[in-house]
Amino acid sequence: MTPSESVSSPWTEELQPSHLIPSLMAGLVTGIIGVIRAISYAALIFSGLLAAYLNVGVGIAVYSTAAISVVVALTSSLPGMIATPLAAPTAVLAGLAAAIAQQLQGSPPEEVLATVIAAIALGSLCTGIFLFFLGKFQLGKVVSIIPFPVVGGFMAGTGWLLVRGAVQVMTDTSLSFSHLAYLVEADPLLHWGIGLGLGVILWGLSKRVKHYLVVPVSLLVAIASFYGVVFFTHTPLEVVHDQGWLLGPFPQGELWQPLTVSQLQSVNWWVIIQQSGTIATLMFISLLSLVLTNNGIELAVEKEVDVNSELQAVGLANIAAGVGSGMAGNQALPSTLLVHKMGANHRLAGVFKLIPCLAVLVLGSEFLAYFPKPLLGGLLLYLGIDLLVQWLYQAAFKLPLTDYLTVWLILVVINSVGFLQGVLVGLGMSVLLFVVNYSRVNVTKEEFSGAACQSDLERNPQQLQILQQSGNKIYVLQLHGFIFFGTANQLLGQVRDRITQLKPNSLQYIIIDFHLVSGIDSSAVLNFSKIKKLAEQNKITLVYIGITEKISQLLQRGEAINSSDIQFFKTLNEGLAWCENNILQHEEKRDNSALESHTRIKAKTH
Repeated sequence: MTPSESVSSPWTEELQPSHLIPSLMAGLVTGIIGVIRAISYAALIFSGLLAAYLNVGVGIAVYSTAAISVVVALTSSLPGMIATPLAAPTAVLAGLAAAIAQQLQGSPPEEVLATVIAAIALGSLCTGIFLFFLGKFQLGKVVSIIPFPVVGGFMAGTGWLLVRGAVQVMTDTSLSFSHLAYLVEADPLLHWGIGLGLGVILWGLSKRVKHYLVVPVSLLVAIASFYGVVFFTHTPLEVVHDQGWLLGPFPQGELWQPLTVSQLQSVNWWVIIQQSGTIATLMFISLLSLVLTNNGIELAVEKEVDVNSELQAVGLANIAAGVGSGMAGNQALPSTLLVHKMGANHRLAGVFKLIPCLAVLVLGSEFLAYFPKPLLGGLLLYLGIDLLVQWLYQAAFKLPLTDYLTVWLILVVINSVGFLQGVLVGLGMSVLLFVVNYSRVNVTKEEFSGAACQSDLERNPQQLQILQQSGNKIYVLQLHGFIFFGTANQLLGQVRDRITQLKPNSLQYIIIDFHLVSGIDSSAVLNFSKIKKLAEQNKITLVYIGITEKISQLLQRGEAINSSDIQFFKTLNEGLAWCENNILQHEEKRDNSALESHTRIKAKTH
């Protein structure tokens, strides 16, 4: 399905008040959140040697937020999908911009700025073309097979880079061992300490209060509190600015300043070519973010997302961003969930997100000069803390030791060497662990219906006939060997294909036999969670056979078997007998009901 074919919601329905008003409200809310994040991302990229060009960075980030959101809203396979620049690709862009600024230190300012903008735009264009053709050639299922520890290490590495960037934004000093003595002095400590407090509060509130307005309202309260302190202490804004609490100063001019033909002559293309590895990293990280976000959205909204369509949609969105000298982006899980919770899962929600973006671009740099740095730093810290807690603390209780150590290894390599090297090391470790585990077993797999295999319980001829005729109501999968992220993905595809091949509601039981399974890895748990969701959506009962205590713990931690509807048996014979008895009882009740109805009709005629 191409992006143009995915636009299935008629505009006549989109423009109905029942759709239009929720879409407008959701668009405004997600737009405000997107603008605040865009400013924080711009501050992350345009910091240090590039701090003087922050206004241009904000224009790039806000334009990108608008362009990516509109294109994905109109072309996604899921109405109500919200897209925006994300933390992980932004962290890569921050490294890219800092490296270029360092190489061009001492060069004319126009050359430095033009080269940085060109590199950001080129990264978006390359990412867009890469993702679009992956989707065009239907490679979505292939690229979605990414080992779970690699995802975890990538996300943890992103979290730590966000923490480092937040400190840089709030203190104009990088977080490193050589600067620790300065960062604990009274003045810088106060600056980053307030941001840290705000980040922790945002993280705590978001975990305790499950409401889509928690973060935006908290940010507004933080701004009001900041200026409340300024007002009651009678501190002039000039002093507040001189003490480094506010953004700026900014040069005059529009925020969004895309590259012109004349500026292209100032671009140092050789420096950009030297950063081709970082641009390749951006492309891979964007792909990784898309796959991870798609998985999260599917589980959260309980709808299947066409990954090939999403690759094309996000590809087109990044091309649109790159043409306007913008930065790369992707689907946003929190904002997409927010839209669906507001009952505004319509395409216009993403289009209306354009309104706050345009407002900021029109207001210009004078508006930005009043933005408190601790607010931006606190937002970046909130995003970073959330990732670190999820992948360094919570993962310790969910992942096997080898997978957890792989996450830490990737984190260390990312922050000491680079993103691409960290991901490659993680892939190498995952392949090594897989080879070690897989070499111990012989992986085979069988599948059959209830008509091909029945329990050994004695049945009368009528019951045997009923079970033979109802054989398609039972689907048996016998698993063998070690189940990893690849085979688990194939298993999910088999279950999905079986459901779609049969008539609706004709499949009632799926039996998954684990008695010959030697183990599963953490990546496979996600697919079993998807199988559970798929069964719930189609009112199918899952029956698990012969699950060991170790496998049960992994599935329980991954919330793949936390349902009262799932049945567990020690042997396949017991599971088949239970399903067969339910089918026979249902047929018996239906026959009795039909007999009673026939008796009543006959009595009335007499």
